[in-house]
Amino acid sequence: MNSEMVENSLTTTTEGLNIGSLAVDKLCRVVKANKVAGEILTKEKIQGVNVLQVIHNEFKELSSIFQDSYDGISIVDMNGVVTRLNKAFERVTGLKIEKVLGINLYDVQKRGHYFDPDVALKVLKTGKPVTILQKFTNGKEIMAIGNPVFNSKGEVIRVVVNFRDITELRQLQEELRQTQELNAQYLFEMENLREKYTKDHCVIFKSKEMEKIIDLATRVSIVESPVLIQGESGVGKEIIANLLHNLNPKRRKHPMIKVNCGAIPQELMESEFFGYESGAFTGASRSGKPGYFELANKGTIFLDEIGELPLGLQVKLLRVLQGQEVTRVGGVKTIKVDVRVLAATNRDLEPMIKENSFREDLFYRINVIPIRIPSLRERKEDIAPLLFHFLDIYNKKYDLKKSLSDEVVDCLARYDWPGNIRELINLIERLVVTTDNQQITVENLPLKYRIEKNNNLYRLDQMNLTLAIEELERLLVTRALKLHKSTYKAAKVLGVSQSTVVRMAKKYKLTSSNC
Repeated sequence: MNSEMVENSLTTTTEGLNIGSLAVDKLCRVVKANKVAGEILTKEKIQGVNVLQVIHNEFKELSSIFQDSYDGISIVDMNGVVTRLNKAFERVTGLKIEKVLGINLYDVQKRGHYFDPDVALKVLKTGKPVTILQKFTNGKEIMAIGNPVFNSKGEVIRVVVNFRDITELRQLQEELRQTQELNAQYLFEMENLREKYTKDHCVIFKSKEMEKIIDLATRVSIVESPVLIQGESGVGKEIIANLLHNLNPKRRKHPMIKVNCGAIPQELMESEFFGYESGAFTGASRSGKPGYFELANKGTIFLDEIGELPLGLQVKLLRVLQGQEVTRVGGVKTIKVDVRVLAATNRDLEPMIKENSFREDLFYRINVIPIRIPSLRERKEDIAPLLFHFLDIYNKKYDLKKSLSDEVVDCLARYDWPGNIRELINLIERLVVTTDNQQITVENLPLKYRIEKNNNLYRLDQMNLTLAIEELERLLVTRALKLHKSTYKAAKVLGVSQSTVVRMAKKYKLTSSNC
């Protein structure tokens, strides 16, 4: 008996049970599973299959899938009657199953009860899948997806509608939008705050290096972790410390105590840092005195030149940082303090650890967030903005209107600035108050700022007199030719003959391309 004969026999056997083609397929699979295929299939063998059990199992499986679906599902017959609903339908739509099951959607549409049934009726009308948004009386917004089921003649015999609640999705989208707007507002306020404080505290920069440092300082300003600021003397470590304090919403309203660890006599360090009680030592105030940590309570303490601390005080400082409490000299009770610690040094602390002049445990305690500020010679782009910024400050201070020539800016932009920004400020103030002319020119600069060697700067103490004269001669002739574009005009400016300029240009191999 072939498969076609098996199917025909099964169909004949199950006629009285009103079993459809799906059940027949199922029975065929069961027959095959029982290894009846390939044998002579008798009617008795086929009838031996428990048809009712097969149908029951299949129905149970499909019913379980139907009821456990996350989406609400309704089945509508060709007359618009709701024949089946799953449990999720009630959850999604808010409508009781017993009030919807068996209703005719055409009647519902006329009365306007429960919900808008357009999707199922549209599918019955068009014979095509339909997706629409439906609003229920409880205010929920539902995506309804209707799909037709056809019989063998191509007629729609029922519609399966999936209901998906998008109200929660809308709420999540709105919450996400509000969160994004809030984040944008925070970023905007943080940027404004950063600009305000960088301007107020003279954080003038143009270089990418400093931009990264300011961004890092802005981000870590709102946390409580200790920060170690490293860099050469005069690079602006205190300015970054001010920025960290002033951008902290919790601490900026409270004191920032600045301590230069290298300026306090060693015998007074402990009492200055931690305070002392009345009568703690000869000459002590009768009322005692709070130390720096107590004064900085709820605010910030800035320990500048922390590499100068003696080892004995480093141990006590570590205890304070770990426990956030101090004991005054001559006292017995501990005092709780809430202080954020910022430290700075121009020394490399790691070699000091190997030399046993700085404690390793203290280093790791203060170096949670390291910030290294590059020297001015490492960020040449910042020199010109700093020059004009401090020129403006001293013009206002002394009620003057001095300006810098392009040659001066060019010279100073190529200088090494071993004293960094502190040296630059010193030079600008000196030029503003000592220069007679309105414009500050190269002639007004001290000689060490004018001498060049290729693209780097010569230091005056590195040359003998002959070399210095030759270098200055080359520099002046080069600049005159570059500025005036002819040997005649250059000679007139330099106060020499044209032949002298031609001779010097030949001597120093100056051409129009290298001028």
